[in-house]
Amino acid sequence: MGELLEPSRLAIRWGGVLGLLCHPIYWVVWTYVLPQPYDNLFVRLSAALVCIPLIFQARWPQRFNTWLLVYWHACLIYVLPFACTFLTIRNGFSTMWMMTEVMMIFILALCIDNPVLLLACLGIGAAAGSAAAVLGSPSPIVLGAATRADLALLPVVVLCSMAFSYAISKGRIFVAKNRALQALAGSIVHEMRNPLSQLKHVLDSIEATLPATHDARRSTTISPEDAAALYRHLAQGKMSIERGLRVIAMTLDEVGTKAIRPERLAYLNAAATTRKALDEYGFADEAERNKVRLIVREDFTFRVDETVYLFTLFNLIKNALHQMAAQPAATLTLTIERHAINVRDTGGGVPPEVLPHLFNPFRTASNTAGTGLGLLYCQRAMEAFGGSIECRSEPGQFTEFTLRFPPVPEREVAEYEREILDRAMPVFAGKRILIVDDDEHHRTRTRRVLAGLGALVSEAGNGQTALAMLGDSEAPPSDLVLLDVNMPVLDGYAVAEKIRANHAHPNQGVPIAGYTVEEGNVAQVRARRAGMDIVIGKSGGAMGLIVALESLFASGKRRRAYGGFDGLLGKSILVADDDVYSRQVARAVLERGGARVVEEGHGQAVLVRLQSDMAIDAIVIDMNMPGMGGVEATARIRAGSDRYAATPIIALTSQSDMEAVRECIAVGMNDVLVKPVQAATLYASLMTHLARVHAPTVRVPPLAESARNAMQALDERDLLDERHLDELVGLDMLDQTFLDGIAQLRALIAEIANSARAREIAATHEALHRLLGVSGNIGAKALHAFGRRIYPSMVEGRWPAEPDWVERLGLLGARSADALDAYFESVASLRPQLLR
Repeated sequence: MGELLEPSRLAIRWGGVLGLLCHPIYWVVWTYVLPQPYDNLFVRLSAALVCIPLIFQARWPQRFNTWLLVYWHACLIYVLPFACTFLTIRNGFSTMWMMTEVMMIFILALCIDNPVLLLACLGIGAAAGSAAAVLGSPSPIVLGAATRADLALLPVVVLCSMAFSYAISKGRIFVAKNRALQALAGSIVHEMRNPLSQLKHVLDSIEATLPATHDARRSTTISPEDAAALYRHLAQGKMSIERGLRVIAMTLDEVGTKAIRPERLAYLNAAATTRKALDEYGFADEAERNKVRLIVREDFTFRVDETVYLFTLFNLIKNALHQMAAQPAATLTLTIERHAINVRDTGGGVPPEVLPHLFNPFRTASNTAGTGLGLLYCQRAMEAFGGSIECRSEPGQFTEFTLRFPPVPEREVAEYEREILDRAMPVFAGKRILIVDDDEHHRTRTRRVLAGLGALVSEAGNGQTALAMLGDSEAPPSDLVLLDVNMPVLDGYAVAEKIRANHAHPNQGVPIAGYTVEEGNVAQVRARRAGMDIVIGKSGGAMGLIVALESLFASGKRRRAYGGFDGLLGKSILVADDDVYSRQVARAVLERGGARVVEEGHGQAVLVRLQSDMAIDAIVIDMNMPGMGGVEATARIRAGSDRYAATPIIALTSQSDMEAVRECIAVGMNDVLVKPVQAATLYASLMTHLARVHAPTVRVPPLAESARNAMQALDERDLLDERHLDELVGLDMLDQTFLDGIAQLRALIAEIANSARAREIAATHEALHRLLGVSGNIGAKALHAFGRRIYPSMVEGRWPAEPDWVERLGLLGARSADALDAYFESVASLRPQLLR
């Protein structure tokens, strides 16, 4: 209702003005200036009076706004078709009044741009007006031949008006769509200008810091101070890029109204999470950062999606800084109170007429390059959290946004923490963890947390001691090193570099987690350069540490499952992308894994390359390219009958919505990865699908045509239990165990086919029994249902009555396994984007 009301307010106001003026004026004209046989002062005045509330709609109480559109259409019915039809009939259908009736129909078509609604309003008004005229007439209404001829034209006029109304509606939609797209493009360009300017400044700073190579008198050695400056510049550049990606992601998510999934909500500390937002926000410079302060009056726990909450604060901070730009003395204060966070700036304020519509799409306060989607995103985010957002403002004084969160019972938080601990205990049990920290008290607290989960914890007070402990070849290897980055003697960065650089070191490949109080981005850059796997902030508390380390153990397990990063040795990978830089990144990743890489810039070039003599083992292709994109190129490859029809094809795309994923999977792509792609994700996807190409297959006899048609009619929604799969995602159970389940499903299908061919009913019964358990637990709904249908006869020692049940089970099992693979890969590729 609100989306229809806002663009209609101006038309409603002026419609009320015209209705108020025209009826009394025409009564005077038709009564005294150009007298007509009949007019009715009561009808005229009542039609004028009902229009007055439309003129003053802005003063309506907020709770009545939902009824404004209803009242508007009721007024249209009375003021136009009722009044005009009533007067036309009472004036004997004269030519002048028939012209008035035709004019009324087209005026109504201008006001109502829905043909069906137009017909309904015309019908109701004309019918009521006709009944009132006939019942109120002192003599019977007689229709002459000329009148009947005139009336016969009215249906044609109504049909023309409906076509006219439809054309108007399409034109308005087209104009609104163009305006929205222009506003969206302007918003992205405007928002990206700042991070790109920051990135240019960073590159200029790096250029100034690097030593000159053309001056023989100047040493090319970088001093420790210059190296520290370079790390800061790199961190700022990374932050600028991430901020730009956040802007794009937030805007596209809001345009697509992407739902915020409830299962992604976590219990977090409000103060710590808000501090993280301020640490990660890309301020233009230190002076801008100094205008912002955080006040914690009463900390609390809230249940939010951390990424979405950070996006919300980023948008409010960005808007506040924009308002403050013209006032150098203005400040921005974030205040944490009981179950609320206030974001208050002392900038120019929001005009009173804009304030009520601030959270409507495509409405902004003063940013002419914006779309207003940011505040709509904030509102949707807070509603998903079960809270609310409101704004108060005084022009020239302040603007204050208040984020209110529902109270979280202590019992609920305790249950959540218990779930984390229960899930983590099997992961940590028996793991050998070395804690390296010069702070003895912090080291002791961390040891108690990890030892409480069953880990075998050892300690070192500095980096030198840690190296000695890790380098002992007689000691069992460690499963994890938790390394404080700031220590005397030898800091954490140096320790990680020495471990990674020594290929003979017994713990050279051990997962290393940096533990720090440093600024997030600088620590991330330095840690990645030193060889650490992740960096964990010490302010995150015990639960944050456990979740982060559990994730690190899981990623380490996946790396070991794929056998390291040299598994692409000897493989030829074709990378197709119109962006040269994206191709270079993918090339560097793949060549590091031992692959030979061939590059192309569009889909047509891919098809030409495949016709050459070069053997291609897999294709990594961008979804959108000029000329022929990845989707069309894949469709042509899959339609062929050559050796490449079954070649693994991995899609790269900037679109993170499920519709894009489904489009790629529908044409035969094996996986969809969202840019920017992590090296481990791309490598793992290729290894999975390359291994599957060479996996042995079970041949089954041709399926009967009717059965094959029935099997092919099933789509992915029929094949899979999406609700069960969503639960598995929410429980974070789509891991290597899930992949093992798919492999077991394939193996059981083959075992059933072999046992049935050998007429071994007992072995077939046992395999089918196991298949029912696996298919039900993994979400293969259609396969599970078919298995249950044929299972009762097996229990009784009889073969199923369907003559082609083995073939049907084989085809259904293969399609279910492929669909489960596609689901796993789509979720795995989207997860890094959703967690960023």
